[in-house]
Amino acid sequence: MKYLFTLTLVALVLLMGCEKNEEDPGNPTYKGTEQSLGNGKAYSWVTFAADNKPLSIGITLTKGALDNIPHTGVALVLALPTEAVGKTPFDHIMIDYLHTGHEPPGTYDVAHFDMHFYVQSLADRKAIPPYPMAPAKFDNLPAAGYLPNGYIRLPAGVPEMGVHWANPASPELAGTGKFTETLIYGSYDGKFTFIEPMIAHEFLKSKPNVVKALPLPTKFEKPGYYPMNYSIKQVGDDIQVSLDAMMLMQ
Repeated sequence: MKYLFTLTLVALVLLMGCEKNEEDPGNPTYKGTEQSLGNGKAYSWVTFAADNKPLSIGITLTKGALDNIPHTGVALVLALPTEAVGKTPFDHIMIDYLHTGHEPPGTYDVAHFDMHFYVQSLADRKAIPPYPMAPAKFDNLPAAGYLPNGYIRLPAGVPEMGVHWANPASPELAGTGKFTETLIYGSYDGKFTFIEPMIAHEFLKSKPNVVKALPLPTKFEKPGYYPMNYSIKQVGDDIQVSLDAMMLMQ
């Protein structure tokens, strides 16, 4: 009887720790620890193929997470699920919510989320000072090929983040439309450090269904599985923001 109980308990633990991907039941999805956001929750997740190769890494915002967010802003560090550690180049995820946005004026000064997927360690990221304290490290830019072709550097840099790089062809920068969502890259002290879907709060509430090719560098300092696409989707009552179609890059 005790043996049967133990087997049942183990089975329950495995089921709780491994949620199946709705689109392909053969691909296990592992969920990180939930954190409170607005009237809902936020958590990280990773989906693997049957051969244990990573397919997607993402964030889920549950029902209510976009409501009642403090106007003073939010900064959440989402640890990756245990099963994802060391399986991709990514170390952790940071969600920042800015109620009045940030510079440049008239472009990104609306309520939005910065969703940073860091390849940099948490300790190294936290050690990044304000720009005036280490301009040489901010201005030490990655060599050609380590950021997507055509991306431009945004001014100065941000403490605990680094330098931000944007696509000048995006509608809000090219003058062809307003900011809804865009894909940002980051660097610090000569290295690529993050990929960041930056998404307007209003757009997330509009039941989005976006799947786009992700602009890629041609060189990778840290070999591993990198995403070919990114997506922003309403899935039932939840919002999912993910880096998808991962391929091994050397």
